[in-house]
Amino acid sequence: MQTAQQQQQQHAGTEMVQLATFFLGDELFGVNTLHVQEILTYQEITSVPLAPDYVRGLINLRGQIVTVIDLRCRLGFEKLPDEKTSMNLIVNSDEGLMSLLVDNIGNVLDIPVDRLVPPPGTIRGVAVHYIQDVCQLEDELLIVLDLQSVLQLA
Repeated sequence: MQTAQQQQQQHAGTEMVQLATFFLGDELFGVNTLHVQEILTYQEITSVPLAPDYVRGLINLRGQIVTVIDLRCRLGFEKLPDEKTSMNLIVNSDEGLMSLLVDNIGNVLDIPVDRLVPPPGTIRGVAVHYIQDVCQLEDELLIVLDLQSVLQLA
C-alpha cells in the first residue's frame, strides 16, 4: 500500500483530473470538479407538468430556480422508493445551474489522465451516450460522465 506522498511522487509530472464521485446504487460515477458548485441534502422539488420523466422538477437555491435531473431515470436505473434520501449535486452547465439527484456522495479523487479510457464498444443502451471515460480503481470501476450530454434536455 502506497502512502499519499509516494503516490504524489509517482504521479509528479503526470496530468491529473479531479473528479467528484457519487453513487447510483452500488455503481460509482464521477464528474469533473470544475463543473461542481456544491452538494446539498434533499430539497423539496416542485414538479413541472409535461416535463420528460428524468426532469424531476425545480428547486429554489437561495432565490435561484434550478432544474433537477433524476440521474437514476436518465441512466436507466430503477427509481428509488424514497427519493428523500437522495442528494443534490449542483453543477454548472451551458444553460446555468442544474441539480443532479444522486443516491450518495463519494470522495473527490485525483486521477491520472492516462488511466482514463473510453468505454468499451460492447456497452449498449441509452446510458452509453452519457459515458465519457472509465477508470479501474483499486477495487471498483469508476464511470466518468459526459456532463454536457447528461444535462442536454432536448
